[in-house]
Amino acid sequence: MTKRAKDHSVGPWAREKLQALGQYLNFYTTVLKKQSHWLRGTIFVDAFAGPGLSRVRTKEKAAEPPGLFGPDPESDKAEAEFLKGSPRVALDIANPFTSYIFVERDPQRIADLQALKNQYASTRAITVHEGDANAAVQGWLTSGIDWAHHRAVVFLDPFGMQVPWSTMETLAKTKAVEVIINFPLGMAIQRLLTRSGDIPPGWQMSLDTFFGSPEWRDLIYAEDADLFGPKKRKVEGSGVKLLEWYRARLKAIFGHVSTARLIKNTRGNPLYYLIWAGPNATGLKGAEHILSKGEKLPRRARSP
Repeated sequence: MTKRAKDHSVGPWAREKLQALGQYLNFYTTVLKKQSHWLRGTIFVDAFAGPGLSRVRTKEKAAEPPGLFGPDPESDKAEAEFLKGSPRVALDIANPFTSYIFVERDPQRIADLQALKNQYASTRAITVHEGDANAAVQGWLTSGIDWAHHRAVVFLDPFGMQVPWSTMETLAKTKAVEVIINFPLGMAIQRLLTRSGDIPPGWQMSLDTFFGSPEWRDLIYAEDADLFGPKKRKVEGSGVKLLEWYRARLKAIFGHVSTARLIKNTRGNPLYYLIWAGPNATGLKGAEHILSKGEKLPRRARSP
């Protein structure tokens, strides 16, 4: 399963994800600003927040031979590029949310988020929560929020399959929360799906928990027979089938689901898909406009 870089840096492909996030959040709060007659608050939850600023990983320069007067001390200085992380992207939109909740479990990132909170203290209501993302989300949802008069967007951007289906179901039950989720097909899910179909029990349990059903097996594997008896094989296009099945399941519990926008690394290899799901057709219209700009699958998703 993919892990975070030890130096907390991000790949250059993060730009596309963060740009899409910022565009949607700005759309969302602009629309809801016009409905202030009944709305008492809007909430943004970043469940895997990270720091407010991240260094972009770049390829290292090839070593240059020293000149007549020895090595140039400036030649080894790489020009560092930094991106606003998702917390800062959300804080900087034109029409801010009423309140922000940033969840993180890494102590260094928590320190960065606390500094960010202090920086925006005069203009933004921010809560920084240290701990497990799913426990924090479940705790927030049971804190007594009046969903008749509050609305929220939850950004779920893990580095693997850390968001179980049970969390998605709990969010959907509010009928007032929209989610933008990283579906980690290339960076996590496919790594557990062996060609032979012989998957270790622990991996199977992780997949069952993530999808909320063991039915993924029927989408990924088929059984053939030869002289030596039955034999499993991984079916062609199984990754796309999994994605479409997951989208259909999201639509069944939230009501609406967007196009899945493919995010690739610099080598052109698929990493993950960004998917929006929510209870409101207006939200779908905005998400579809933004997420359909990249590589994608058709929007239509059938109920499971």
